[in-house]
Formats: sequence, structure tokens, C-alpha cells
Amino acid sequence: MGVAAGTSVGIVSFLGALALIYFRGYLLPGTPTLTKRYLPASVLELFGKESVADRVSRSIDADTATEEQLVAIGALTDDEAPALTDSFATAWGAAIEGIRFEDIDESVLRTLFGTDDVSRHAATGAVIDGNQSIRWISESALIADVAAGRLLAERGSGWETLSPNDQIALLRSLRLFIRVCPTCDGSVDVTERTVDPCCERPHTLIEVACSDCETPLADDAVVGIDDDAPGRLRAIRV
Repeated sequence: MGVAAGTSVGIVSFLGALALIYFRGYLLPGTPTLTKRYLPASVLELFGKESVADRVSRSIDADTATEEQLVAIGALTDDEAPALTDSFATAWGAAIEGIRFEDIDESVLRTLFGTDDVSRHAATGAVIDGNQSIRWISESALIADVAAGRLLAERGSGWETLSPNDQIALLRSLRLFIRVCPTCDGSVDVTERTVDPCCERPHTLIEVACSDCETPLADDAVVGIDDDAPGRLRAIRV
């Protein structure tokens, strides 16, 4: 009797575990967090997964709101496949040229983000207001953002009223549309690919890099793309 009861309990437990795995994708609570936190990218790749932890990841709604803001300030065209307006592209290029060899230190970033609490970390990292961490994908990306931020401030776009977090989001979105490499003036390539992060929905990854010096300039991992898509993705699908 005891053996039969034990067998029944075992079968029920086994079926319950299968149900959890079916509906949730894993058995132990916290598995997605643990695997992403403690398994290195090389291990995740063995299971056909790719980490997006170091990339910007947004929903379509968030991307669309930023896109509309860039259209409103005259940086992007209001088209099905938006692009930089000619006037903004020209002004941005001139601003980049003006700071290309400038030493972008903490004082430059304090002015850019309108705060005295900025500390630099290595060549492409900073912490703003003690808790807002930002890492640029390259020094070229940093140059592009400083030039764009100055340009937006000069144009009366309401730049100074935005929080550092919103300013960073705006600059990152704008950089996806850059036309010329800030370092070598080379042309820019934009590529799209699908990645399958561990225990998450697939992401569409947009990567922007110089075709000449191969410097990475921007990337964006967007979740939940079906027929809808953010502006930069619509532009490269045309």
C-alpha cells in the first residue's frame, strides 16, 4: 500500500514539474535571473543563447515615444522609414568635427547633463547623480553623443528640462540614425539580426558600425517585434 501511494505521489510530482516547465520554460524559481547573472556568455552560447544584458533593450512603445520626440525637435523626418533631417545631419556633422579632438572629461559631461555629480570610469563609462550608470559602446559613440547633446541644447528643444536618464535615452536613439563615423568620416552600415537570450522572448538586434574602420557606433535590442517595428528597423527594411 505504501509503495503504491509513494508511486502515485511521485507521478503527480513529475507531472506537476512537467507542467511548470511547459508553461514557464523552467522548473526552479529564479532560473532566468540565475542563468543570466552567473553563466558567462560563452556558456550561454553552447545552448544557442546570447546575452543582451550589456545592450539597450526597450519595448516598441518606448522606442516609438522617443522617435516621436526626435521628429518633434526636427532631428528625424516624419516618414514611414524615418531618417535624419538634412539640416540636423549637417549641423551634427559640424558639431562632431568641432569636438573630435577635444578631451571629453567630467566637466564636459557635467555641462552636457546639467549636473555636478558626474564621475568618469575608464574611457567610455560614467556615473551620473551617483546612481545612473552609462557605458558608451565606443569613444566614437561618446563623441557623437556630446555633439548631439550640445546641438539639442542650442536648438531650444527642452533638453535642459529632461532628466539625465531621458537625455541618455534620447541620445542613444538618435545615434542609431547617424550617417557618418565620428572618427574617420567613413560610411555607416546598419545590420539586423534576431538573438535568442536565455529565458526571454527573442530580440531583434540592430547594430550600427563604421564600414571603414569597423568601430561600433550604436546598438538596440528591441523586444516583441512582429509587423510593428521601431523607426531605424523600418528604415533598413525598406
